[in-house]
Amino acid sequence: MKNLSERQRLVLTILASVLLSGGLLAVVYSDRTEIEQIEGEIEELDTRIQAAAVEAAKIPEREDKVLVFRAVEDRELAILPTEQRIADFQRGLSANLAAAGLRFTELPESSPEDSELARGIRSTRMKLKGGGDAASILKFMNMIENDPRLVAVKGFRITAGDRARQAPGEPVQHDLELDLETYFYRPDRAKDDLHIPGAERRLQEPRVQEAIQAFQPERPETYVLRPAASRRDPLVDPRKAKAKDTGPDEEQWAREEAIVAELEARHRDIAEKVEMEKAYERVGDLFRFDRMRREVDDLSNDLKARLEQVRELKSVLLPELTQRLERIGASLEELRGTRPSRELVVTRTVAEEFRRELEQDLARGAFGEMTSKGSAWVNFLRGKRIDPDARPLMEVIEGLMQKGRIHGEFQALALKVTGTIVHGEDPSRSLVVVNNRNVRVGDVLDEAGELVLESISAADVVFRFQGEPIRVSTRPEPRSGGPAAERRFVAPPR
Repeated sequence: MKNLSERQRLVLTILASVLLSGGLLAVVYSDRTEIEQIEGEIEELDTRIQAAAVEAAKIPEREDKVLVFRAVEDRELAILPTEQRIADFQRGLSANLAAAGLRFTELPESSPEDSELARGIRSTRMKLKGGGDAASILKFMNMIENDPRLVAVKGFRITAGDRARQAPGEPVQHDLELDLETYFYRPDRAKDDLHIPGAERRLQEPRVQEAIQAFQPERPETYVLRPAASRRDPLVDPRKAKAKDTGPDEEQWAREEAIVAELEARHRDIAEKVEMEKAYERVGDLFRFDRMRREVDDLSNDLKARLEQVRELKSVLLPELTQRLERIGASLEELRGTRPSRELVVTRTVAEEFRRELEQDLARGAFGEMTSKGSAWVNFLRGKRIDPDARPLMEVIEGLMQKGRIHGEFQALALKVTGTIVHGEDPSRSLVVVNNRNVRVGDVLDEAGELVLESISAADVVFRFQGEPIRVSTRPEPRSGGPAAERRFVAPPR
């Protein structure tokens, strides 16, 4: 530096200052860029925090919705076929086949698979093979059509039978193949398990309880076909001239009109008690008001359950009576709308009425109706609470339904008793002619070992089918202008 001139030192100083200033500017620019980047990140984080705060504020409301849905889930999903309903339908196939007069040649094998329709939907494909005459096949197809829409008929094939192979006078037997497909809903709950802190406590909060009580599920009837009476009978040839419409037969009208009249009387009784309830409230008689209010709630619950049962069982089909039934339902819903919501309960009264219906059907041999009503009763019970007093009757009803199914399957066997020989001294030597075969007491008449001849008397023959004793009369039914239809001989004791 000593050897440098003044000018050189000045230039060197200026250059050093410029370099230092440039370095400082570069450092400041770099720091400013980093600061702006950090400020941008902070601003983005602030935005995300604000959005998260908004979402966090919605969590209690969303948790309440989850709690409400969990409480009403069974009612909400009642409109969807369940795995149990499909299993009931598959078990009922054999009863429908027997009631229609068809026979199995190959039992369907089925296993549910995931469907492509939606998550949680499972489909079951079945191939059913059987045989029977044309009338039996049409009757069976009509039974499937009358059932709730739980099954899709993807295809069917009928192979015509050979008349030359049939016995004279016997209907031609055809082979039937049906491709059926059913669907049910079974969600994977393990994937949707969500823990909500304090769920039990929050479930009792007023706003949650109000939402649960206000919930109105879809009506399962939306996928049920119209009553069979409103559709053409497939067993009637539409090409034939229609007979003059003489209106409903008197027996059907009397039976259905009695049901509607009884429901109208119960509705009038409820309306009178509602007026008494209002009067007690006006005069301030709170004790009688509370007692009458509970009585009206119980009666309206029974009537609503009975109305749903009548609709499910299709006990009333005549249009004029159906309109009266709908008026009762509308008036009752208007009445219930002014009162606190209650869960529908199946009481002992409702169960007793259905038990009487089944007993009447069993007495008059309407086994096909018992099978249909039994399936409708199972559907009616879904999603409803059963009163403890009604539970003993549920076992009685189940027993009657089982008895009706057995009698229906026995009837489908078409056993013909054409003659009996009753030995007065030695009952073991008595015999009966069943379908042109001599049968004695204790003989088994089917391959499965379910049909056994239990006893023979001059008046009737008792079979035991699937553990149920079934009595068949052997009294001759005289033909018009001809001999008796059956032959009976009683061997005198020696």
